Amino acid sequence: MAAPGTLPPTMQACVRTHRGPASSSLKLVANVLTPSDPTGTTSSDVLIRVSHVALQFNSEIFLKAVPSFPIISSNDWIPELELSGEVVGAGSGAPPEVRDIGTHVVAFQSILAMALGNGVLAEYVRMPGSQVAPLQPSVDLAQASGVIGAGCTALKLLRKSGIQPSQRVLINGASGSVGSVLVQLCKLRDVYVVGIASGGNEAMVRGFGADEFVDYKAHPGSLSKFLKDQYGNTPFDFVMDCVGTQDLFVGSPGYLKADGALLNIGAVDGFVASVWNLLSNMLLPAWLGGVPRRYIFFSSPPLRDDAVYLAQLLGEGKLTVPVDSVFDMKNLLAPYERISTKRARGKVVIKVRRD
Repeated sequence: MAAPGTLPPTMQACVRTHRGPASSSLKLVANVLTPSDPTGTTSSDVLIRVSHVALQFNSEIFLKAVPSFPIISSNDWIPELELSGEVVGAGSGAPPEVRDIGTHVVAFQSILAMALGNGVLAEYVRMPGSQVAPLQPSVDLAQASGVIGAGCTALKLLRKSGIQPSQRVLINGASGSVGSVLVQLCKLRDVYVVGIASGGNEAMVRGFGADEFVDYKAHPGSLSKFLKDQYGNTPFDFVMDCVGTQDLFVGSPGYLKADGALLNIGAVDGFVASVWNLLSNMLLPAWLGGVPRRYIFFSSPPLRDDAVYLAQLLGEGKLTVPVDSVFDMKNLLAPYERISTKRARGKVVIKVRRD
C-alpha cells in the first residue's frame, strides 16, 4: 500500500454549476479537493485513480431535473455513475482483490450518491469496495468503463425471464448498450437470438452473435405486422425490449408464445406515457382490451457479484462492450452532445486520466 498523503491535494473534475443542460451547466474545475485516502484505516472504501468514464443515456435528464441540496450535497456537484481505473488506496476492510495498489478495476456509483453530486467524472473517486470489481490488466479501460450498468441489466433480464438453452428470444434495441451485451450473454447460453436495430447496425449485431436481424426502419408503422408474418409460425419464448416500444407489446400475441413474456427496461415514450403504458400493460385484463401476454417491467441497481462476473468475461475475451467514441475531459460538451443524439453505436466515453 502507498503511504497516505502522497496524493495531490486537489484534482480536476467535471462540475455542474446549476441545474440545466450539459451545454450550460457543466465546467471543468481544476481545484476540487481530492478524496481522502482510506489506506491505513479499517474502512472498506477504495480510492481509485479514474481512467475512463462511460456516460449514461439519461445523463442529460439528471442534469436538467435533479436539484442541488445545499445542506447535504457536495459543494462540487459531479455527475456520472460508471468508471474504470486503478486502485491507489484502500482500507483494510475492502475486498482483498481490490486492495493492492495498481489493480485495474471497474466501479459504479449509486444513483442516490450521484443525485447528491457524488458522481465519478473526476480524477479520483472514493467509494465502498462493494461497488468495485477487479479487472485483468489486458482489458481495454475505455471499453471496460461501460460494462457494469448495461451488463448487470442484461444479466437481470436473463434471470427474470428464466430463459433456457435453445429457446428463442427477440431483442429490441440489439445495438444499444444493454442490447449488445444481452445478445452476447444469450449466445453464451445457446439461446436463439433475433435482433432488432437500424439497418446500419446489422453487421455489428450479427458480429455479437445474433442468428437473425430485423431492420425496424424497413418497416415503418408495420413492424409488428412484419414480425407476425415472419415469426407467427415460430413464435418467441421471450421478447426483451431494451427501448420501450409500446407497439411491440401490443402486437406480441402474433409472435410471442402464450406462456411467454415481454420484458421491458425502456421508456422511449416519455415519463407520463410510459407510466400509463406500464399500468395498462400489467393491470388491464384481456376482456377489457388488455394484451393477453405477460408484461414485466423492472429496474434495480447493479450487484457486485454481477460486476465481478462481467469483468471476468471481458478478461476472457467472451464479452465485448461497443464503444462509439472517446473524448478528452477538456472537451466536455462534445460527448454530451453525442449521447443526446441517441445515435451512438455503443458507449460514449470520456478519458479522464492525464497520461
